[in-house]
Amino acid sequence: MFKNIIVSLVLSLLASTVFAEKVSTRFGSLEVNDGNVLLFNNQVLNPEIQGNNSLSLIGVYQVADSDVVLVQDNGGTGCPALYYLLNISSSGVKPTPEFGSCTDLIFVKKMKKSIVVKMGGYRHISSSKAEFKKASKEKFTYVFKGGVLTENGKRLK
Repeated sequence: MFKNIIVSLVLSLLASTVFAEKVSTRFGSLEVNDGNVLLFNNQVLNPEIQGNNSLSLIGVYQVADSDVVLVQDNGGTGCPALYYLLNISSSGVKPTPEFGSCTDLIFVKKMKKSIVVKMGGYRHISSSKAEFKKASKEKFTYVFKGGVLTENGKRLK
């Protein structure tokens, strides 16, 4: 019993250090307010980004003259997570459309001129065995390069 409590505490501490509510970039700071709305330098973004249950600022990546921030919109059991990439430069903040397969298990890699986000498919636990097998084989690769986001090679609008 005591061991389970210690493991739970350690895991909660690790989880809280992975996801931030405020990050600094070369051009200013991003933070999530009490209403789950994303702010840049204390101003609401246009268009506004509001989290479902919460927003997590996953990482800041320097790409050329911009900082790119990966934001996770945390949902419920039906769709645990969707994502945004924010391109922040001296001319302001430009968010991508929301993207993702609803999974919260992702792999992020910064390349010289791009950010690559990979993830598998996601289905409810109550899905049939055939649907679950199909979902586990789905692969999604998102590439953000030159201000453009693609999904499996096709531009997202």
